[in-house]
Amino acid sequence: MAASKHPGGLVLIELITVIVLIGIIASFTTFFVYSGIEGYLNTKNTNEGALNAQMALDRISLELRDLEHFTSYSENSSLTFTSKVLGGTRKLSYSSNAIWISIGSNDYKLLEKIEAGSFVLSKEARDLNYDGSDDIAYFEVGFRLNEIGKEFNTKIFPRHMVEDI
Repeated sequence: MAASKHPGGLVLIELITVIVLIGIIASFTTFFVYSGIEGYLNTKNTNEGALNAQMALDRISLELRDLEHFTSYSENSSLTFTSKVLGGTRKLSYSSNAIWISIGSNDYKLLEKIEAGSFVLSKEARDLNYDGSDDIAYFEVGFRLNEIGKEFNTKIFPRHMVEDI
């Protein structure tokens, strides 16, 4: 009778090769799944931050568009004003890395997580009706969000700041 070969040694090598190949495939699959999930979460956070920033700018525009008179102004800090349409004394302010709107004695947080030192609240005065005195041409409001790193800004042109001649 001829001697038969026993394939026992060959099975062990094949088993180790299969385990190594499965490990390589699993590591690549995990990397691609992780990258996809991380990209999704980054996009979601960026979109939510941008939406919140746009809503805050829209609210600030609504508040300042009908501004009739302002009683105090501190550049890059606060603006206290009255509105021709909206009731009560109002205050737009920046403190503690957040933008606040105060109506009477109630404070409402419009947006938080503002990058330190990035908030801009400024006014531009020009002689718009040629009467020899400066009127408020526009207010500029801007900020940068920590989460996104993108700058958001707008110019608001008050409707009632220029006196008719």
